[in-house]
Amino acid sequence: MSGLPAASPDGPRLRPVPPADAEAARMKAVRRYDILDTPPDGAFDRVAAMAARLFDVPVASVTIVDADRIWFKAIHGLEGVAQIGRDPGLCGSAILRDDTLVIPDTLTDPAACTNPLVTGPLGVRFYAGAPIITSDGHRLGTVNILDTKPRLITEADTETLADLAAMVLDAMELRLSGLRLLRQEQERRKAQEEARAQAERDTEAITAFATTLQRTLLPPRPAGGAGAGAGLPLPDRLAPRRRR
Repeated sequence: MSGLPAASPDGPRLRPVPPADAEAARMKAVRRYDILDTPPDGAFDRVAAMAARLFDVPVASVTIVDADRIWFKAIHGLEGVAQIGRDPGLCGSAILRDDTLVIPDTLTDPAACTNPLVTGPLGVRFYAGAPIITSDGHRLGTVNILDTKPRLITEADTETLADLAAMVLDAMELRLSGLRLLRQEQERRKAQEEARAQAERDTEAITAFATTLQRTLLPPRPAGGAGAGAGLPLPDRLAPRRRR
């Protein structure tokens, strides 16, 4: 199939962020997955490596778009980079649409041409990014590929990139399910420990109350710890005394 045409300089410029209410809902979804600033994960690393291999590009990544930054959950071909600013043109623009954003030549795109990844040392000239879309329609981030020279990709390629983004969402859902089960187990153990501690406190309180009650209700014993006739055999104590 023929490659996608380059973006027109006269086309509409993408906004750097969605409307405030939509962005608030999107960020709530991002927080729900509790994935920002987490350690590297092989499942996501493999997706980035697969994307670079499938499309023969030097750089591929899995990103999560935060309120003011683009954080890399996985990156292939670019070492030592954990996050970049949320500038428009690339990932910041890719989350504004449901389909894959393809920019064959970033220098001809009005939004991408000023992006630091384009104007900086990396010199990105090609970008394609598929949004990671939740079941309720929120775009969390992207699976994207970058090249330092302009290029074209086919419609089938964009579908492949979208499939990789869906795989990332599957991995995120699986991770979220695991986190929920872990938290439920932690809450269950905490409840058991609290119940055990409360039972011990209740036992101690009952024992202390019983001891206090016994001291209050029972009369004190005579001095010396023995009554009249103490020390005599029981029959002698019970037998009547003879008069002399």
